[in-house]
Amino acid sequence: MTRILALNVRAGGIRAKLDALLERALRLEAQVCVFSEFRDTISGDRIREAMTRAGHRHQAFSAGHRGNGVLVASTMPFEPIPNPAGLPEAAYPHAMIECVFPDWHVIGCYLPGQDRKRPHLCYLIRFAQAINERNLPAIAIGDFNSGRNETDIEANLGKARLADEFSTADLYSLLERQWTELWQHFHPDEREFSWYPQLGPPQRKNGWRLDKAFASRAMLPRISGAHYDHTFRLDALSDHSALIVDVRD
Repeated sequence: MTRILALNVRAGGIRAKLDALLERALRLEAQVCVFSEFRDTISGDRIREAMTRAGHRHQAFSAGHRGNGVLVASTMPFEPIPNPAGLPEAAYPHAMIECVFPDWHVIGCYLPGQDRKRPHLCYLIRFAQAINERNLPAIAIGDFNSGRNETDIEANLGKARLADEFSTADLYSLLERQWTELWQHFHPDEREFSWYPQLGPPQRKNGWRLDKAFASRAMLPRISGAHYDHTFRLDALSDHSALIVDVRD
């Protein structure tokens, strides 16, 4: 089995809690780790060095970008493709890194807020279509900052009128038509939320499910499970829960 971990480290990583966050992440024994809100800073160096010491020496990250980006750290070699959508600097090009492994593709994501993520989602939809046509195994995973208005925003549950909305829910729906959203696939009748606006225990009806993974049609039969680890958020190591996806070898 190969395990993929996605975790938002929160604004580059809280320095006082970074060691504890990394120790807990490594205990999950993932071979591929996707860290969103990674920053190429001193804290980012600490993350990369710790992952290298733990055997994740194959890495690709948003180099030279001190704002929120992505780090992919793996025990297995891969060919990195930074900014696969070819976006200009003004369009947030640090939001995605494509990683070409021998047997599959992984796109590590940190999509920016509000409508700024539209070009990224448009690219992912086109990419998903092309991957399906070629019958290739691929997965996109990370913090998407988008979802279903009706089910992925806790305040909307059970209400006839939406209390809040994702500005890109339309594009999110188009992506779901191409690839399968894995947590929902394995938990069709459950409701969990991966982000709350403050660290620690959740506030009532204030959760959002932002952290997700999508599998191509050729990849889906190889996925054995997907689940959240909420302890990162509940113990205030991050404001996000971790997402774990297991893949059959």
